[in-house]
Amino acid sequence: MYKQCVKARQIGLIRFFSLIPCLLAFVFLIAFPSVVFPQELEMINRPVNTSGLTGLLVTTTPFTLPTRSFEIAVAGLSENSTTPDFTTTELPVITITYGIARNMEVCFKGSYYEITEISGNKVRGLGDSELSYKWNFLPQKEDSLFPAVALIITGIIPTSSEDTALKEVHHWGTRLGLSAGSEITLGTYVLGIYTDGQVVVQDVSDDNSRDSYGIVDAGLLFPISKYRNLQMLLEYTIVNGKNKITVSGGNYSAITPGLRLVNERFNISIGIQFLHKQTPGYEDSSRVIGMMSFKF
Repeated sequence: MYKQCVKARQIGLIRFFSLIPCLLAFVFLIAFPSVVFPQELEMINRPVNTSGLTGLLVTTTPFTLPTRSFEIAVAGLSENSTTPDFTTTELPVITITYGIARNMEVCFKGSYYEITEISGNKVRGLGDSELSYKWNFLPQKEDSLFPAVALIITGIIPTSSEDTALKEVHHWGTRLGLSAGSEITLGTYVLGIYTDGQVVVQDVSDDNSRDSYGIVDAGLLFPISKYRNLQMLLEYTIVNGKNKITVSGGNYSAITPGLRLVNERFNISIGIQFLHKQTPGYEDSSRVIGMMSFKF
C-alpha cells in the first residue's frame, strides 16, 4: 500500500508538470504575442540556489552551469518562531556545483545547524548532506514558446550528529522531480518564469522514520536595473504530505520576495520567506535567507 501511495504521488506530480509547458505557452502566446526570446547572455549569470542547483533562492530552474565550470556558494537561513518558541539557524550552508557535461550539473551540499529551544537549550551540529544531479534534457530553443525542462535527482545522506533534532533522515532519503522554465523579453525587459516539483521519500525500511511528501516551487525573476545586474525575485513554495517534523519543519506554504546582485561570476542574494504553517500547534513565522556564490 505504501509503495502504491508513493507511486501515485510521483505520477500525479509528473502529470502536473507535464502540463506546465503547454500552460505557459498558451498564456504568453495570448498575453504577449510579440514576445522575443533572449540569447543565452541576457540574464548575465544564472547562479545556484540554496540547494546547490542552478536556480533562484529556493526554486530550481532547468538551466545548468557551463561544462567544466565550478560554482562555490555559502548561504545562511534563520527562522524565528514564537509558537512554539524556537530559533533555527542553518549557517553555514556550503554547496559545490560542477557542470559535468552539456546541460548537466552535479552538486554537493553540507550545512551546520544551531537550534535554540523554548528552554533556552542550544543544539549544534552538522546537518545531513545532499548529492544532486540535474539534466536539462529539453533545452529551450531560441524563438520557441516551449520552455526548458530538466530532471532532478537528489540523494540525502545521514551525516548529522546523533542528536535527532538535527536529522532530516535516519538511514537514507531521495528526491526525484522535474523543473521547467522560460526566459523571455518584453520590449527592453527580461522576465524569467520557473517552477519545480519533487517527491521526497526517506527511511522506507524504518517504520518509525518512514515518510514521503511533495515539494512544489515557483518563481519569477525580474531584472530591474539598466544593465540587468540587479534583479528582483518572487517565489512561492508548498510542502505537503509530510508526516514527520524534522529540522526543516513540517507542512507549510511560503512566499519569498528577494533581491539579487550579479555579474558574470559573482552573485549575492537575500530574501525573506514568509511561512504559513499547516502543522497543528505551529503558528506562522518568517525565515531570512542570504547567500553569495562565485563561479570559475
